[in-house]
Amino acid sequence: MTSSPLSLSAPLAPAPGHSWLAVAAMLADLAFETDPMGRFTGFGPGKALGQPAATLLGVELATLLAGGTAEEEDLSATQFRSIITTICTECVAWHGKVRLAQLSGGTAFFRLSLAPRISGGAVIGTYGLLFDMETPELTLPDRHAGRPDDPALIRHTMLDAETGLWSHRTFGEEVARRLDRLDVEEQPGTLLYLGFSRSGAKFRSAVAIRLAEELRDIVRPTDLLGRIDETTIGLWCDNMDHLTGGERAAKFCTTLPALLPERAIITVGVAPRWSGSGDDASSVLEHAAVALRLADMAAERVNASNDNPTAGAWRVWQRD
Repeated sequence: MTSSPLSLSAPLAPAPGHSWLAVAAMLADLAFETDPMGRFTGFGPGKALGQPAATLLGVELATLLAGGTAEEEDLSATQFRSIITTICTECVAWHGKVRLAQLSGGTAFFRLSLAPRISGGAVIGTYGLLFDMETPELTLPDRHAGRPDDPALIRHTMLDAETGLWSHRTFGEEVARRLDRLDVEEQPGTLLYLGFSRSGAKFRSAVAIRLAEELRDIVRPTDLLGRIDETTIGLWCDNMDHLTGGERAAKFCTTLPALLPERAIITVGVAPRWSGSGDDASSVLEHAAVALRLADMAAERVNASNDNPTAGAWRVWQRD
């Protein structure tokens, strides 16, 4: 297994607190922090190496190293501990390749980047990023490649080509990464589906693009935005309960139409997810879809007798 030499340049200090973990987790397969002994002290949202994050807190990263293949040099736990010590004493960064054990019993090959974690002028541990080198590369859809409407291509891309938001698949994965951390912190999260299916087909792309732009300007940096389908945009909010989610949905219904092409009617489905509920990401996405359908039906009833229908509606999913 081959590793790169230590860098002689100290890294830029990230933002204070753990906010960097949420941002870094969108760029890597795992973002984490360790103490000076190389023991995990924090993770980005979601599972860590296929395990609930709480089970790995305090575990030393070196103990997860797995033996390499015949073609790879084996980085021993002792060698790795010396790397951590060097980072913390000399304030340098390290980049290399490691094979780590996973909960399934298998192993995976990662590219690992480590940098000193500094507080009060002293190195108190490391920041780390892991990139899975065995996962197939994601490609963005090419709208000029002669097959712009290939559903297989669009479904397996990381970003939605029209809005630049997460694709449906990636959005679901990013939501899933948040749930374990919220369970550990005993905090809720809420998913909102914003629908504009009542818009004419020829305006839907324009509405989606404009809606994405407006939402980017008003949501929090830690919120997630994704394109669920042609007429639905998803918004996931950490630490938000059903009451705040309902308030936000009501505001969306009344304020967004004036900013959209053809004053598109907005309906919103709200799906809260409580810590410890056991609901996974796919269940929460389904709950939001159900709530959005109920909101669409409510809007249809309200507007049925109106010659100039303009009213949106929102509904909160509730467990039976």
